[in-house]
Amino acid sequence: MWTTIKKLLPFSVKKLGLNQVLELNEICLGWEEMVQGLFGENFKNRAKPISLKNKILIVDCLNSTWASEFQLKQIKIINYINNIFKKELIEKIKFIN
Repeated sequence: MWTTIKKLLPFSVKKLGLNQVLELNEICLGWEEMVQGLFGENFKNRAKPISLKNKILIVDCLNSTWASEFQLKQIKIINYINNIFKKELIEKIKFIN
């Protein structure tokens, strides 16, 4: 019996443990547009997601000032991303520099 790649791919991704890698990639692809849309042009290119593990997103910031600015907006970012994915993908964000 033949199986289409469309049916096989989600199973294979999950079996190989690549879910979080793909989800992080999706977050990275939309990050700049998201922060600009939520907080304005000043926030663009000031931080980038680098890791997602156990529902904790690690975001590398330009400096400690920007890490503090993003920290104040953590809840809004979490809610936005979780709404996009339609599940609780992120519980916490750790901003580093």
